[in-house]
Amino acid sequence: MKRLLEMTGNVLSRLLNHDALIFLFFLAVAGSFWLSQTLNETLELEVRVPLRLDSVPENVMITTEPPKEITAIVRDRGTTLVRYWRRKETKPVVLNFASYDNGSVAGRIQIPHSTVLHAVEETLDGTSHVQSLQPDTIEFYYNRGLRYRLPVRVLGTVTTTPQGYLLGLETNPDSVEVYAPTAILDTMRAAYTKAVNMTELSTTVTSKTQLVTIKGVKYEPQEVDVTAHVDFYTEKVVEVPIIGLNFPAEKTLRTFPAKARVTFRIGSAQFQLVNSENFVLAVTYEELLRNPGPKYRLHLKSLPPGVSNVRISPQEVDYLIENVASDDSEE
Repeated sequence: MKRLLEMTGNVLSRLLNHDALIFLFFLAVAGSFWLSQTLNETLELEVRVPLRLDSVPENVMITTEPPKEITAIVRDRGTTLVRYWRRKETKPVVLNFASYDNGSVAGRIQIPHSTVLHAVEETLDGTSHVQSLQPDTIEFYYNRGLRYRLPVRVLGTVTTTPQGYLLGLETNPDSVEVYAPTAILDTMRAAYTKAVNMTELSTTVTSKTQLVTIKGVKYEPQEVDVTAHVDFYTEKVVEVPIIGLNFPAEKTLRTFPAKARVTFRIGSAQFQLVNSENFVLAVTYEELLRNPGPKYRLHLKSLPPGVSNVRISPQEVDYLIENVASDDSEE
């Protein structure tokens, strides 16, 4: 029984392999016939034609380059289109700068559709017809040294974690050379970065960023380093004396206690720079005359930059207005 099963399996295997080979043979014949018929028909193909600007003088800077290639929809027999498809690179369209230069200090060159179409057709076989071009018009801008130096400004979003704060933004370099026609340069006040996106920063971060592209404008350099300087908050406590203001010469203020603790939040970079002398806890004589009770609620008359979340302890103090001459006190 075992031998019979093996013999049956071998026969079935041979039959299946034989049928598969026959099927594949006829499939290949049918495919070849279909391909031959198709390649003899008129078809369309997208062909990318390289574009090169040639013979640019040394004293000329191209501020906005022409496109690197032109996309052409080409119509021809399939056999011809296959040759285009198999090519690694199509013959380029070469533009001679001297043919369009009018000697201006700066300007814009626009090459019309008909000229571009003719140049592309010359790179193709004579039987091929160009149905459409993208772009259909070629333009570029040039400059012969007309430039300004402008500061760099940062666009975008920069945020920190709740424990930190943005100390400042810095670009390196902080200004760039801007080459452009006079009509454009006269309207520019700064070179702006593309939108940066730095969120939830907990430490200082530097990012390389391109400058915003404008037609006819070239920057040197084209990109800058944007540094977001991040500092973290810390808490500090100082003792500030309570002083009286606008008191008559014969009167003076005495508070209990004489000083108050001021607790505040400040960046670590400013921690040593802020002390009790930067705060003023002052009580005016006029305020005390209008005060209805025996206690006075303290508030700061001055607050240094960078300080937040200020708390005063005690918030209220007892006070006396003393007569300096007689040492008699009155409320």
